[in-house]
Amino acid sequence: MKKLFTLIITIAFATISFAQTANVEGNKDSLEKKLADNYVEFLMPKDTKTEEVEKSAQYYTEYFTVEFDEVSKKAKIKLIDMDPMARRVITRFLLSAGVRTINFDNQDYTIMEFYSNFLE
Repeated sequence: MKKLFTLIITIAFATISFAQTANVEGNKDSLEKKLADNYVEFLMPKDTKTEEVEKSAQYYTEYFTVEFDEVSKKAKIKLIDMDPMARRVITRFLLSAGVRTINFDNQDYTIMEFYSNFLE
């Protein structure tokens, strides 16, 4: 029983340590303005590499392009058009880039919560 408890705790800490959080600066109004201009910006986790972002973004070029600055860790996603599917595909991009949560306006959201509340 003691070994099982230790294993569960170890797995929980491993899961938490791999959970990566991206940040979105501003508030709901500033985000809506950016989306009206067909883009959104994410501050990716500090260990994000250009190669990872490019690899993830290559699958979604039909919907958007991604400009990533490795120094600032800012990923600017430019939507090709305002197709609702393009906004949904942003969630797939974030997941494939290793992001699991998004901090926006001093609150953490799962990727799907962020999508439902602000991108949909």
